[in-house]
Amino acid sequence: MSNKMKTNNSEPQPLPENLSSQIIDVYHVYGLKLQNKVVALKGVSFDIKKGEILGIVGPSGSGKSTLLLSLGGMLKPTAGKIIYSDGTDISKLPEEEMHNFRRNNIGYVFQEHNLINHLSAEKNIEMPMKLNSVPQTKRKEKSNELMKRLDISHRKNHTPNRLSGGEIQRVAIARALANEPQLILADEPTGNLDAENSSQILELFKDLSNDMGTSYLVCSHDPIVAEYSGRSLEINDGIIIGEHGLGVNLMDLDSSRLLVMDNQNRITLPENVVEEVEGAFLYTWKVKDKGIFLEPLGIDTTIDKQKIKYCPNCNCKIPPKTYSCPRCGAKLTRIVH
Repeated sequence: MSNKMKTNNSEPQPLPENLSSQIIDVYHVYGLKLQNKVVALKGVSFDIKKGEILGIVGPSGSGKSTLLLSLGGMLKPTAGKIIYSDGTDISKLPEEEMHNFRRNNIGYVFQEHNLINHLSAEKNIEMPMKLNSVPQTKRKEKSNELMKRLDISHRKNHTPNRLSGGEIQRVAIARALANEPQLILADEPTGNLDAENSSQILELFKDLSNDMGTSYLVCSHDPIVAEYSGRSLEINDGIIIGEHGLGVNLMDLDSSRLLVMDNQNRITLPENVVEEVEGAFLYTWKVKDKGIFLEPLGIDTTIDKQKIKYCPNCNCKIPPKTYSCPRCGAKLTRIVH
């Protein structure tokens, strides 16, 4: 009786029905020696809903790529949990089990399509199913269904070097969907496409998420992506600092940012707010009926405002009136004047 209870308690608990995956307090540290360590993710937490297109926005070096690699099981987090709908925490899986889980549950669409150049479009789409030992008749049936859906049936026998950029990306999407994954990870999926093809690809994402219930996590600097993401999470210096609704303006994130309180009760103030209060880093607080009221304390005039001239993280020179590094996004202890 006792042993049975222990076994049941150790079984994965499925997520709520509306969730595709859940990321809880994920950290990732690069480097072994103290002086070479870089903390790329600093306790990231969020949910991905079933059938949603979720955007990830932020400057270069903010942790976007590390986050995608972690969610895809290609990079094991230093700490934290990455849980999929059936309750599997992929951060705990041995390597062989991780390979099997990834093939069946996660698809990838990247800027560099990584198609096999000597194989036809049809054979490229069939490859993930072949690795899963799907019988040939079923592979052909599924690949033909996907090619018809993505309007590339007439190019099925063409190798990648005979396809246009938009067609190549459609083949890559079909390949990602071949094993019917619950989550597609897309890193700059429109990076090599013109505006028309970008719109067509994102429209496909939207249609496929509605029809198949597939979730998409899309990292991109392309403003058009924001028009198709139901919501976007803003990451900076390895921390989720804000959430944005549909149609976020990537050139003016301050205009639509909703502040996020994460699992560790952290709230990151926007840079324009910190600048307005002249870089104050001590605040008094009061709980009000409708929230929390913060009031900055006066600035200590004895502090040398020119003290921070170079980023302590990457040594980039910091321009005046900024509160974060323009290269790596690291937050500074006080504003530079």
